[in-house]
Amino acid sequence: MEIDQIPAAISKFIDASNKPDPEAFVNCFSEDAVVLDEGKKRIGQKAIKEWSDQYHFGANVTLEPKAVKENKDEVVVTCKLDGTYDKTGLPDPLLLEYHFSIADDQIVSLSIF
Repeated sequence: MEIDQIPAAISKFIDASNKPDPEAFVNCFSEDAVVLDEGKKRIGQKAIKEWSDQYHFGANVTLEPKAVKENKDEVVVTCKLDGTYDKTGLPDPLLLEYHFSIADDQIVSLSIF
């Protein structure tokens, strides 16, 4: 799968991340979606909004897709991150894998490694 073939729900997620548009970001997720980040699980749009307000938009995180692959029932997008978070001890560039599961054009689960 090529970067220009990223599913629409994931493209909307990346666009909302980079604008930034917190409301559009949260609306990319289903009502009962699950996000796993830094070993913590957040369930539902309210918890995802709290997480994204603090850890994503609060740190001005931007995502630049570098690679995409399909893996069973998920799409894995490797993104280069930037932002105003503490970069001490982190690799440069910081590349993280975003594991998305999509249903009905919404993200139902996202795990970040």
